[in-house]
Amino acid sequence: MTRINTNVPSLVAQNTLSRTNNDLQTSLTRLSTGLRINTGKDDPAGLIASESLRSDITSINAAINNSERANQVIATADSALGQVSNLLNDIRGLVTEAANEGALSDDEIAATTSASTRRRST
Repeated sequence: MTRINTNVPSLVAQNTLSRTNNDLQTSLTRLSTGLRINTGKDDPAGLIASESLRSDITSINAAINNSERANQVIATADSALGQVSNLLNDIRGLVTEAANEGALSDDEIAATTSASTRRRST
């Protein structure tokens, strides 16, 4: 007849050690993350709410980045329009100066126009 040797106190100790290790792992996870909810078994309803809030925060951050980019595009367009306005004012001044035939001769008008062009290129 065969005999099976069992060590009941050893089996109880192994079971207790396993439970203690699982509890220790859970405690270390909570401490290392600093979060109250780490898995669905901690608080299922709370996990759903926190994930919903987390997705809202991500969406709001994306909206903020988009509005900052839009502000940069508007600032660039505003600067370009300012440059166009300056150029148009310069052209208007040159046209008015060139049209002043009553006080200047054709040679004087040509000299003034070429001098203005040289000033712009430098």
